[in-house]
Amino acid sequence: MKKSTVLIAIIVVALIIGAVYVSIDKIESTLNIGKPALKLTISTRVNESDGSPIITNMTFEQTQVIYKGADSPVVFPDISVIARNESLLADPISYWASEQRVGGSEKHTLTLAFRDSFKPKTGDLLILTIRFTSYKGNILGKNTAFYEWK
Repeated sequence: MKKSTVLIAIIVVALIIGAVYVSIDKIESTLNIGKPALKLTISTRVNESDGSPIITNMTFEQTQVIYKGADSPVVFPDISVIARNESLLADPISYWASEQRVGGSEKHTLTLAFRDSFKPKTGDLLILTIRFTSYKGNILGKNTAFYEWK
């Protein structure tokens, strides 16, 4: 009886240790702790002649996210950004990041979270497609920006 009790206790302890190990791995992948991200601050204004949006300044900051990446909900009119690596024809490497546009001159801060299948490396050329959409979702303008990951 004592040998079977010890064996059961060892099995239970092994199962608990295994469950804790799997839980920690799941928590890290769910929260994306320490995953790289790119924060963009985009200043815009409206073109006087045709009313289209114009980018006046853009800054980049490499950062990390502690949340699961997903496409941003869209509220028109908006400004949205998606990233590709090395080519405009490549599959997207980030989720869509978007923010509603209100008024004329504005400053928008968007954070691009990368998909699980991509982790940027030093020297990667990120090609960012920036779109401006109207109240009806029509594309008012498109810009392309380039960023080399450091």
